[in-house]
Amino acid sequence: MAKRLTDYNLGDLYKWIEAGQSTAAPEEFIQYVNLLEKIYRMMNRVDIYGSKEAIVKHLVTFEESLKGNRIKAIDLYNESFEYFNADDKISKKAWRKFYASKLDQDYEMARAISENASDFEKASRIADKAYKFRQLDQEDPPELPKSMFDKPLKVYTTDMDQFEVGNENLNDIELWIEENTKELSPKAIERIKQEAMILPIKIFDDEQADR
Repeated sequence: MAKRLTDYNLGDLYKWIEAGQSTAAPEEFIQYVNLLEKIYRMMNRVDIYGSKEAIVKHLVTFEESLKGNRIKAIDLYNESFEYFNADDKISKKAWRKFYASKLDQDYEMARAISENASDFEKASRIADKAYKFRQLDQEDPPELPKSMFDKPLKVYTTDMDQFEVGNENLNDIELWIEENTKELSPKAIERIKQEAMILPIKIFDDEQADR
């Protein structure tokens, strides 16, 4: 039995998207998706519809597939809101723009029905909220130079003569080690001198030493 528009829900839409939208969609399914988009557009026309209740009433009155079906109309409203607003990757900047545009609509409507100075003052407050939503009252953050994000140059070397600081005198280093490591064992002192590049580094211990 073929599905009606009211038989579909977000689960069907997500499955179709996950399938790469490669499968042919039934006409009723296309109508369901189009209706979600229509409801979302209605949400953004607060000057006409104003509220969720107004949209639901419109759906049950004028949408042939939803006439008298208030429960499904509410379901479709909720599904539309979830589908078009569930992306948690939307930036704060985009959200600020979204809500500021809502305030712009409120401002235009408030101005249209203003009758005296007090009404215009109230409308101006709405415009001020939109101004602050867009953070136009704040200084723009300084732009960082692109060079800050370049990968740093790494040089691995023990020869400091390649740089301005230069190498320390090896005789001075050896003298310092001998004067400051008298309490250590000869083997420990030898290891320190190897790490200071005074003696050749031994990768493997002398086998004779363990016998």
